[in-house]
Amino acid sequence: MLEGFDIVRKSLAKPIPAGKPISFYGAAVQLKQRAWDSLVFLTNCYSAGHVVEDLAEIYPTILEYWKEFSKSWIIFQESEEGSVNKVATVALLGTDFPCANQLVCFSILFGFSNELKEISSIIDFNNPGKDGMLERMLKSYVDNRCELPDECMRHLPYYKTLKIFSAPAEMRSQLMAEYLDDWYHASRREPYYDSHKRGDQFTGYWAWEAAAITYILEIDDTSYRNAKFYPADLVDFARSINAPLAAQPAPENFGLRAKSGTACPKAGMWETLDIPLQHRRFEQGEIMQATDAAYGLTVWRYLST
Repeated sequence: MLEGFDIVRKSLAKPIPAGKPISFYGAAVQLKQRAWDSLVFLTNCYSAGHVVEDLAEIYPTILEYWKEFSKSWIIFQESEEGSVNKVATVALLGTDFPCANQLVCFSILFGFSNELKEISSIIDFNNPGKDGMLERMLKSYVDNRCELPDECMRHLPYYKTLKIFSAPAEMRSQLMAEYLDDWYHASRREPYYDSHKRGDQFTGYWAWEAAAITYILEIDDTSYRNAKFYPADLVDFARSINAPLAAQPAPENFGLRAKSGTACPKAGMWETLDIPLQHRRFEQGEIMQATDAAYGLTVWRYLST
């Protein structure tokens, strides 16, 4: 998968021959593949047993890949080349739904809920409606959302989470245990169902939404911690870092970026938005260079002083 990221980087870096028209679609498709693959990469790493803290460290890179794809997709859709059919960035009615679910759940559980406003914009683009489960997860983090829908775009298994949100607190643990008991069977129309029987497509079966909802609603998961498909250690991680349970003001310097080859705007520790990550301290005014930045973005993200 890392080789795949490198292929996209090299392809997009190639100069366009003089006189050849720019294909917005070609760029958007490559960036879409990288964005999708980055989530597959993350779920593969999780299923393989990588430390959750390490996965949280590379998550900003994955978000950056999705933002770049989203920007390119909007440019394509607004161009003459893409004006015939309006296609969603993440089609909630189709098999893209697990990507939207993962972006929302991972952002909550890894402590990146400040990114949910932009993620929700990515999910909203050209979609005909909104999803009942996703909207309930987004409600505490993103202002000015719609009234909560009473239906889920893909229906099962996700529709069964709606009663967990509406139930009294003392009933939620039991309802979540029941949800997990039925999760795989109820997922039989989802693209991941039976993927362990299809070559190398299997990345693990995980009810990411069960973890995110458990954390958001502060449910006691003692009775279902060992349930199949429940990623309990993601909930443990979110609780260990006190991940936000509601929207919070963005911290100072949140989102500060600088391209390699430019002067450092603020002294401190920075990391490359790339896989694998690189960390380095720069002084203000120092030219920021990445060494062996192999997989895509030669951009630095500010971490701390």
